[in-house]
Amino acid sequence: MKKIFGLLALVCVSELSHASGWTAAMTITQAFTEESDMIVIYVSNSTPYGTGCDPGSWIFTGSTDARRGRVWATVLSALATGQKVQFWYSDTCSAWSYNSLSSIRILAP
Repeated sequence: MKKIFGLLALVCVSELSHASGWTAAMTITQAFTEESDMIVIYVSNSTPYGTGCDPGSWIFTGSTDARRGRVWATVLSALATGQKVQFWYSDTCSAWSYNSLSSIRILAP
């Protein structure tokens, strides 16, 4: 019986460490895109969302050029207007220990 409870506890803890969802509202301070499929985004007010990740640094890796273009346009819109954004994240770090994001949304002013 102890083994069953131990295994159940391990599964629950393992599931908690792979959290995902929308971040709190953040302000983008700068961003750049590389020759690769990455968009790098820096924010001024964030906490680490991935275990061991840099709290103010995020990376989006586009699965297609069209998707990457939409994310880049959203990032530029938020920078130009000063509106806050939220990222859809999972508990993973990307290159340079930056948080990984898979979606972005601009919040209403």
